[in-house]
Amino acid sequence: MDPKALSEYFKKCFLAVDGLWFMMLEKTHSFEKALEVDGMVWEILPKIQARKIKELFKMDGDKTEHLVKAIEFKLAAEDFVGELQWEDPRIEITIRKCPWLALLRKSKREHLAEKISDAICTIEYRVFAEEFVDGLDFEIISRRCCGDQVCTFVLKTSQVVPIHK
Repeated sequence: MDPKALSEYFKKCFLAVDGLWFMMLEKTHSFEKALEVDGMVWEILPKIQARKIKELFKMDGDKTEHLVKAIEFKLAAEDFVGELQWEDPRIEITIRKCPWLALLRKSKREHLAEKISDAICTIEYRVFAEEFVDGLDFEIISRRCCGDQVCTFVLKTSQVVPIHK
């Protein structure tokens, strides 16, 4: 089987199931309830993603370079377009194209994007990063769903790493 076709199939299914369960919960309960449950899901899913990436790339230990490689992989695998800049102790993620925002626009639900981002982006990247490096601070600088040109997220380590001489 063609690996690219298989990847596209699973990517499409992942996006569909994420949107469908949210809309069904929204329909039977409320948008607020769906967003609350979605937040609980995103407290766990990034951990699963990070652990699988560690396994795939045979990453041992908690290292910032592993986090950088994992973020690059995650963004590419999920069809984000952007770049990552790393200069210790700061990692800056700039997103120019977000597949989630594109889906919300396509389904004419863009008006919900800022609320969803408030609940999800703040959780997802922090939880993902914590699987690689303890003591990271996470800050959102800008978001496309709020009218900015790009999403900019910053991770900073607050750890003091001893230098052995």
